[in-house]
Amino acid sequence: MIVLGDVTGAETGAGGSVRLPGRGAQAALLAATFMGILDVLIVNVAAPSIQRDLRAGFSDIQLVISAYVLAYAVGLTTGGRLGGAYGHKRVFVTGLLAFAAMSTACAAAPNVDVLVVLRIGQGLAAALMLPQVLALIQTVFPPEERPRALAGYGATLGLGAIAGQLLGGLLLDLDVLGLGWRSVFLVNVPVGLVAAAGAAVLLPASRPGPRQRLDVPGLLLTALAMTLLVYPLIRGQASGWPPWIWPSFAGSVLALAALWRVERRCAEAGGSPLVRPALLRKRGFSLGLAVVVAFYSGNYGLFLLLAYVFQEGMHLSPLGSGTAFLPLGVGFAAASMAGRKLVARHGENVLVAGAGAMAAGYLVLIVTLLPGPASTAPLAALAMAPALLVAGAGGGLVAAPLVGSILATVPAEDAGAGSAVLLTVNQAAISLGVAVFGTLFVALLGADPQDAAASMPVTDFTEALIGCSWLLVALAVVTGLLIRRLPRRAR
Repeated sequence: MIVLGDVTGAETGAGGSVRLPGRGAQAALLAATFMGILDVLIVNVAAPSIQRDLRAGFSDIQLVISAYVLAYAVGLTTGGRLGGAYGHKRVFVTGLLAFAAMSTACAAAPNVDVLVVLRIGQGLAAALMLPQVLALIQTVFPPEERPRALAGYGATLGLGAIAGQLLGGLLLDLDVLGLGWRSVFLVNVPVGLVAAAGAAVLLPASRPGPRQRLDVPGLLLTALAMTLLVYPLIRGQASGWPPWIWPSFAGSVLALAALWRVERRCAEAGGSPLVRPALLRKRGFSLGLAVVVAFYSGNYGLFLLLAYVFQEGMHLSPLGSGTAFLPLGVGFAAASMAGRKLVARHGENVLVAGAGAMAAGYLVLIVTLLPGPASTAPLAALAMAPALLVAGAGGGLVAAPLVGSILATVPAEDAGAGSAVLLTVNQAAISLGVAVFGTLFVALLGADPQDAAASMPVTDFTEALIGCSWLLVALAVVTGLLIRRLPRRAR
């Protein structure tokens, strides 16, 4: 699942607590949170419809999804710093309006290339909007009201995880005003405008903190490194792995090396680098980053595959596809809400158990699909439900306490910078997962999923999913092993 906030506001020194009217202001913040997670998951269920209507290839759809996530990842830390420098409320409202505007533009995209560019803009708008949510909860709500606001934030993430698939399927099935997939973007517009108006009226102005120089070289090198890694992974399969792929991978490595050098010099000069090199030298934190990559790349890679297996392989309607996702989302949301309390009682063994449950769920999925799906598509999707429920619950047990467990390995004064790095790597891992699993799925299927839908039986789709599920099992096992190597957190 995508994580939609950071604590960089604490690092930038925003103003003190102010008592609020409460529920109206909280609703505006949670509306933005809901839109952020909804806009990732709702596009998944709409992906086959977008591909068909815009006459795009599967790799184009991977770019539509990855462009948003990568742009958000690159802009995340900068968005948090802008909130601290210019006031979290001001940047939050600006981000909301920009997000609504970019959503409108996405809905009007005439072709897939324009849609990819607009999704980059939408991701950058999210990078302005979403980092302010937790910062505003911490800085404008009085201490006695923060637990309620934070509980609402967590519940909104869980609700968005479930609602994204169902709402997307419902909008596509209803085909409101003949808009088709475009309605999944337009749904953001009224929500964004109402939330912006509510925030402007109900949130008190947050005092700007000291302005830090933005790390533009670090920002550009981060974007370059991520793009040169993810783009060739997505385009390589469709293009027959042309020669330019390998220089791109090499360029990504060189960009990362240059980023390390630039950030080290920035830190030595007393500046504010995007990534503090000292953090990466801490064994617990660097191991934690590896956990994040293994966990989120597999976790999110599955979503895109299931949308195509359900809709193109099993020929379910978008609403039927969204319903088939329910066990995964319900398991994840329920376990996420229980995860933090379980970790407080039983420690990091809960995370290891969660990784084990994920691996077990994927193994059950493989066994379920091995003999071939049931005689009808609805029965095939129903047969997958127990495996998806177990895998989702395992993912929820890992996701909820993961960031806190990793941050417990670094000094308290580095928590803000550490959370920003973790959440940036989180988004990069999601984009990497979309690229790797999408490429593997097409390779195993032997054709673009939409081309295969008319000529291949559903067993070809499920066999390709089985092949990808073995990689999911491996990543879940790696996640558990890496978690066991994390230093024990302070009690």
